[in-house]
Order: sequence, then C-alpha cells, then structure tokens
Amino acid sequence: MKVTVQFEAQLRQVAAINELQVELPDRDSLQSALQCVCDQLGESLHERLLTADGQVRPSVMVFVNDRPVVSSVSEPHQLIDGDVVLLLPPISGG
Repeated sequence: MKVTVQFEAQLRQVAAINELQVELPDRDSLQSALQCVCDQLGESLHERLLTADGQVRPSVMVFVNDRPVVSSVSEPHQLIDGDVVLLLPPISGG
C-alpha cells in the first residue's frame, strides 16, 4: 500500500521536503510508517519526531486523513492504502 506523509513547520525544514510517499505492507501501523520515513530521511528527523523507543513525541500532533490520531505500541493505528499522514510539530512564536 502507499501512504503519503506530509511535514509542516520545523519538521518540513528538517526533512527538506513537503511530503514523502512510502510503500508499506497492507494494514501496516502508523509507527511502522514513521520509522520508514525516518530511515529514509535521517537521524535529525528521527530525533525530532520519535522517542528512543519509537513512539511519536508527545509534542508532535499526528493527523490521518485530517483526523487527530493517538497511537502507541500497545494500541497501534493501522493505515490503509491512500492514507495521508500529517505531522505537525509544536508551533511557537510571538
């Protein structure tokens, strides 16, 4: 299956691209998709996106098809072909 991962704000700067399409086994998990993205785009993105145990950092909001998603190893979110994952890091400024 193909899943599109979109990057916003600082994650877009670190990834150096707006989005990436990844090929995954059918019904694979969100964590697996994000690990695949980090493997392709490097350690700097991994440090900002995932914790040491592979969980999405609490400060990063994840949306799948415009719906907020909370996913963990114990309760993985399964993706389907054509899903769009949006990664939104914390935004600060003044």
